[in-house]
Amino acid sequence: MSKVTGAAYGGPLEISLKDLDGHLIDLPKNAMQRLRSAQDGIDDVITELAQSVPLHGEDAGITSKLYQSFVDDTAIIEKFEAGERELEKLLEVVRESRARKVHNRENTIAQMADAAKSTAHRTGDKSILAPFEKTIRYNSQIAEKAAQTRRKNAEAKAAEGNPPDGNGTP
Repeated sequence: MSKVTGAAYGGPLEISLKDLDGHLIDLPKNAMQRLRSAQDGIDDVITELAQSVPLHGEDAGITSKLYQSFVDDTAIIEKFEAGERELEKLLEVVRESRARKVHNRENTIAQMADAAKSTAHRTGDKSILAPFEKTIRYNSQIAEKAAQTRRKNAEAKAAEGNPPDGNGTP
């Protein structure tokens, strides 16, 4: 049994997207495949437009309304990105925490199965095992699967003409 430890999570436990209210949408399945996405160099474009539009936008036919739409969308995108980072980190922490709890539970099951088998062996009372039959079977699944794999591999090597080694495996 391995003991897995980690640092306590000190980040936010609640994430609010209230400032994105009115901007959140739920697209139909696969709809994102048809959407345009930001390309490399978008940060340079944002900087260039911020500098050039106030001085030359009107001459280029870029209306203040059009540019303001770009500025507003950029600000909302930045809020989405910040929310995504927070959500991704919290999701990572939740998944890792759940995985560790599952690991701990599996170890506890193994301890209980081992205790029941050991007690039955030491006392000679095999009836102790009956109430824990599913737990013991559950706990031994991995070992049984590994044994089956070793048997299949040994049979495959034997069929190829390779003799088994001293450990009973080819």
